[in-house]
Amino acid sequence: MSDQDQLAPLNSPVPEVAAPHHHHRRRRKRSLWGRIRRRLQRINWPIALGVIVAVIAVVVAGSLVLVTDATGRVRASWDQLGRVLQAINTRTGAELTLTDFDRLQSALADFTTTLGRARAQTRLLAPAASLLNPDFRATFGALEVAEGLGLASRDMLDGLQPTLFFLAGGEEDETVVAQVSSGERVVELLRLGRGRFVSADERLNAALTAINAFDLAALSPDLLLTVQDLIRYQSDLWAINRILLDAPDLLTQALGLDSAQNYLILAQNSDELRPSGGYISTFGRLSVRNARIVDYDYSPTTATSPNPPPASMAAQVSVPAWWIQYAQPIYAAWDGSWYADFPSTAALAAWYYDGGGNPNAPVDGVIGIDLIGTEYLMAGLGEIEVPGYEGRFSAANLRTAIYAIRADAEVELAHKRFLAALYRQVLADWQSVDRQTGASLFGAVLRALREKHIMLYFTDPALNEAVARLGWSGGQSDGVGHDTVMVADANLGNKANRSIARQLTYDVEITPAGALRSQVTVNYDYPASVAGADPAIRPAHYRTRDYQNLLQVFVAPNSVLTATHGLPAEPTTVQTNQYTDFVILTEVAYNSGARFQFAYETPLMVETFGPYRRYRLLLQKQPGMIGETASVQVRLPAGARTISTSPAVAASYNLDQPILEFRLSLVTDQWVEVIYQQ
Repeated sequence: MSDQDQLAPLNSPVPEVAAPHHHHRRRRKRSLWGRIRRRLQRINWPIALGVIVAVIAVVVAGSLVLVTDATGRVRASWDQLGRVLQAINTRTGAELTLTDFDRLQSALADFTTTLGRARAQTRLLAPAASLLNPDFRATFGALEVAEGLGLASRDMLDGLQPTLFFLAGGEEDETVVAQVSSGERVVELLRLGRGRFVSADERLNAALTAINAFDLAALSPDLLLTVQDLIRYQSDLWAINRILLDAPDLLTQALGLDSAQNYLILAQNSDELRPSGGYISTFGRLSVRNARIVDYDYSPTTATSPNPPPASMAAQVSVPAWWIQYAQPIYAAWDGSWYADFPSTAALAAWYYDGGGNPNAPVDGVIGIDLIGTEYLMAGLGEIEVPGYEGRFSAANLRTAIYAIRADAEVELAHKRFLAALYRQVLADWQSVDRQTGASLFGAVLRALREKHIMLYFTDPALNEAVARLGWSGGQSDGVGHDTVMVADANLGNKANRSIARQLTYDVEITPAGALRSQVTVNYDYPASVAGADPAIRPAHYRTRDYQNLLQVFVAPNSVLTATHGLPAEPTTVQTNQYTDFVILTEVAYNSGARFQFAYETPLMVETFGPYRRYRLLLQKQPGMIGETASVQVRLPAGARTISTSPAVAASYNLDQPILEFRLSLVTDQWVEVIYQQ
């Protein structure tokens, strides 16, 4: 058969040939997609979208309900903790009990438990809700930070519990926390709690990392204020915990557990006020070994007591031209310091004492105590007998006794000798008090430290840093990064400060750019109705009854004086990196008053805080002052809206621009903070 014969006829059927397998799959895929497409075409999309939106709304609403419920319970728990803290804060050191500690632990445990439940309740919704609502994301983050801070606080209290139990004598009822009776044991117990303090440190560092991750610009006002509180709490807790971590080593040194420590005591007469306390009328020295005073003495201050440094060392003291000019400038280092910062005054006094080769030199620290602090101690001790003097002496009659001896005694420096004998007896009685008296004394010391009537300075920088964190150094804070005002008197003519009322008024206008137009007004009232009953205001005690005062007004650095009112002359302006100081010699006549004003402008002082602006003012109390009232008026830029203030305003107005009024009592340093939207 030929090749042609082998060809199939044209009309013959064509044999079926199976398609390749991959062609068959493509047809199936197209068919599946077609079926899906046909089904999608049958969907009623308006109804479907409505269902999707409803589901999302349910998720968001459910999240909102859960978050609102969780945060509400956290807020209630936090308020309970705040009430416990406030109740404890109003008690003096002598009234604190282990029951207070238990209440605080219980409130803190409730707070952390509530936080843990709130986080568990919202954890599953957190990822989805956070995508839909930025405030939810911030709320979850804030709950996490707050829980970390609460757990850190719990760790700190747990670590402190053995120490507090020991100080209270092992009693679990309303026993008052008493004075330290065994420094070695306290150090051992603080070391026992170190693991908890380390755990707290880790939690606080983790909380700081979480806080730094917040996008402040995206937060609502309420959440921004919450984050601000968390920032402040984290900072405060961290500072306290660092002290607890370092406390064993610091106490070992300060209490002389390894080697005796020698301290210089400056007894300051706050009736004759000086910038960092008062005129140093007497001084003492004491040696501490194993947390016990093993040697002490007190002496009057004279030209030869303590023994002064050689005259050749006077060149090391640089006395400002506007300050008191001594015939022998070296004495400015002892009882004539111009510093409103006690550590600077103490360093000068230690230099003077050591340079004179006095007993126990060189000293390891300086303790300043003024007349008010002495009265606090005597109130804690009760009545005491002073060898060589008739009668019993107490806080109520101390000043009367001092000035009666000063006025009536024929022996020169008789009142200083009495004070020296009194301080020696106070130290002697302190060594043998019972538990109840010891607790009262402990509370008196804490109060005096808090109010700058007792101040501590150490030659060791680590100890100085610790007491500064506790607020016990009497140090003057700088004005870098915030506004500041401090008024410091130096009484140059009499001992009338207990009869003079000083009042501070501060008016500040914040410009739209964030600079300040400020005015400090210092009012003095010197009434005969008060001074006439004051034992310090007698002819034997003054050169003049009028109040001659070298006034210093410390304000923000790089401030420029623009006007004054009521001043006898143009003040001297002293510029440093820490502050601007306006200095002027003033006088207030007996049975009258005076009003001195300083107007000035500052550089930019307002900082950005998220989408808002934040103004902060530190009002600093002068050491030695019993206290003074302060009125602060803050004028915001026109159109600004107040977001929050601390403390709460006493009054507010809107007279072309918002005006906020604050009323403060400067028993201690006070902060004012205003957050506003411009």
